[in-house]
Amino acid sequence: MATIARRIRETDFSDLHEPEMSEADWQDFRRGIALFNDGQFWDAHEAWEEIWKRHPESSRIFFQGLIQVAAGFHQLRRTIFHGVDKHLRNALWKLRPFQPHCLGINLKLLVHSVQDVHRDVAGLTSSNHNAMRTMALPKIEFLNATSS
Repeated sequence: MATIARRIRETDFSDLHEPEMSEADWQDFRRGIALFNDGQFWDAHEAWEEIWKRHPESSRIFFQGLIQVAAGFHQLRRTIFHGVDKHLRNALWKLRPFQPHCLGINLKLLVHSVQDVHRDVAGLTSSNHNAMRTMALPKIEFLNATSS
């Protein structure tokens, strides 16, 4: 946890802005959202990683956040709770500065939903991990139909 606190302190949030998106970026972004909303978290992670690789600017941290949300939910499906905690904690501090929306998605809703899952997972152990089967995982929503 100390390393996360250090990374947050050392990260320069002053130049954050919505990333400039190419047509390939938009295709991968939308594909990642569709995969994520379908519960295919690893594949969503891979789609967003393609965008992340193409973006050298500081706002690529937004894509890192999405990638880590997907990785966290992938770990949740595998009942690897320490991985869920690590990925979701990292995702949240990276996504929060972009609220309330980014690239047409309702980021405030996503961040709130991920916080809820993170909190609920904190109470799970190997003996009660079946409770996760009933856990509602968030979907990524566009702010309006024209963005999708």
